[in-house]
Amino acid sequence: MSRSSGSDLIPLSKYSSGDVQIARLKLEHANLLGAFSSRDGELNEFLQKDALEYQKLHLGVTYLLLDRTCSRVISYITLSMGSLKVPDHKEFVLRGRKLADYPKDFPMQFPALLIGRLATDRKEEGRGGAHILLDLAVEMALKTREDMGCGFLLAHAVADERVVGWYKKSGFKAFVDSVAGRETVPMYFELG
Repeated sequence: MSRSSGSDLIPLSKYSSGDVQIARLKLEHANLLGAFSSRDGELNEFLQKDALEYQKLHLGVTYLLLDRTCSRVISYITLSMGSLKVPDHKEFVLRGRKLADYPKDFPMQFPALLIGRLATDRKEEGRGGAHILLDLAVEMALKTREDMGCGFLLAHAVADERVVGWYKKSGFKAFVDSVAGRETVPMYFELG
């Protein structure tokens, strides 16, 4: 998979296609969740305690990147619908034009696919598992926009330079320049 939305990003995975598989979270996966351990305790807790219920309530859908034998969770992503609210219309660029160049009453809010959670097990960091799931999110957003409109991927990245840097390397842009004093950093990826 690759982000084929008009960007020049390339897959950054060290997994071959036979090494991993993606599965929508199901009750049968519950016994695998306890062993998942990312750097972020809140992300671990969400997967282990809340993700199934969240999905049952139709608040988000979680996808697991599993090893070849489906015995271990490498990474996970939780997706839901969201909205990109533009804080500064003068500088924001939409489809190659500054938003300020659109009609004055043009909306400042756009439909987006929200990456609510994205995490990788510590033992698997740096191998590209999160990139595989990010590619899945791009594919899903592109498919969704044909039926209901979806112009962006949206993420509220944990305010950590390493995490924000990863999203930036993956093609996301941030609305703020610094992580200082923030819990999360709103970031977006425009679908071409």
